[in-house]
Amino acid sequence: MGKTRLPALIATAVALPVAAVAGILVFGFMEPAVDDSRFDQDLSPVSVEVPQLSDEDAVQCLAMTAQAPERVAELPARSVEGGEHAAEFVLAYGDPAVVATCGADAVTIEDTAVVYLLDGVCWFTEGDGDGTEWTTVDRQVPVHVAVPSEYEQPVDVLNGLAETIAASVLVSEDAPSGCS
Repeated sequence: MGKTRLPALIATAVALPVAAVAGILVFGFMEPAVDDSRFDQDLSPVSVEVPQLSDEDAVQCLAMTAQAPERVAELPARSVEGGEHAAEFVLAYGDPAVVATCGADAVTIEDTAVVYLLDGVCWFTEGDGDGTEWTTVDRQVPVHVAVPSEYEQPVDVLNGLAETIAASVLVSEDAPSGCS
């Protein structure tokens, strides 16, 4: 009985190391299943234009940036630079940077213009080949969000910011009719 087990033991002793080496080699040549491009992002400070705001508007914008999430639509927050109050009035996320500016110029729209009510915040959008420009039209202090064309779902970014905007920037009495 001992002689019939010897070939099985030898085969096992040889097969296990061969299988382990083969597994390591196969694993080493496999493509990663996860997109690791997020590790290649440039997350250096973003140079921004800082709006000039009244003290009342500045308080609302500071409240917005103080409550801003660390990630929006899976995009990490980036620091901003551009002068005094840059980090108090402007947010940036991802690479290329999505930039949200509190205290932007208000947009004038027709009462029949298409607006988008997303998570309690009403937006008007304009776009070109470089991306889309979204501006709140129902807030006392307009918030403008520039979303580069590389992002296929800009609404994900807006939804990520809407809760913070709704909680910190007061609703305007002059909101367009489509915002209710």
